[in-house]
Amino acid sequence: MGILTGGYLKMYTKKLQLQLQRQLTSVMLRYNKVQKQVGEMEKRLTNMQQSQNQVLNSEMQAANAGLYTSVFQGLQGATAANGSTTIDTTQAAAIQQANMLYQQGQQYNSVFFTMKKFNMDEAFEQFRTMQLEPLQNLEEQLAMEKANLETRLATVKEQYDSAKEMEKDSRKDAIPDYTGQG
Repeated sequence: MGILTGGYLKMYTKKLQLQLQRQLTSVMLRYNKVQKQVGEMEKRLTNMQQSQNQVLNSEMQAANAGLYTSVFQGLQGATAANGSTTIDTTQAAAIQQANMLYQQGQQYNSVFFTMKKFNMDEAFEQFRTMQLEPLQNLEEQLAMEKANLETRLATVKEQYDSAKEMEKDSRKDAIPDYTGQG
C-alpha cells in the first residue's frame, strides 16, 4: 500500500511542482517587465526635472543680465569732461549706488528663483509620485507573489522528496525474501 501511496504522492507533488514553476516563471516575466518600466519612467522623470532646472537657471541668468544692463546702462562712458579716465565724486557715488542696486537685485532674484525652484520641485515630486506609485505598487505585489510561489515551491519539493522516500522504503518492504531466512 505504501508503494501506491508514495507513487501517487510523488506524481501529485511533481504535477503541483510543475504548475508552480510555470506560475513562478509567469510572475518573474511580469516582475522583470514592471521593473524595467519603473526604471525607464524614473529616467524620463529625471531628465524632465533636469530640463526644468536648466530652464530655470537660464531664466535666472537672463534676469541677472537684464538687471545688470538696466542698472549700469547710464554709467557706461563715465569719463571726466576733459576725456581722462578719472571719475569725480558724483560719478563715483553713482557707480556705488548702481553697485548697491545691482547687489540688491541679485539677492531678490536669488530668493525669487530659489522659491520658484522649490515650488517646481514640490510639484514635480507630486507628479513623480503620481506616475510611479501604480508601477511601484504592482512591482511590490509581484515581488510578494514571487516570494509566495518560491516558498510554496520549496514546500512542494520537500513533499516530493518525502513521497519519493516513502515509495523507496515501501518498495524494499514489498520485495519478497527468496533466501528462506525470513
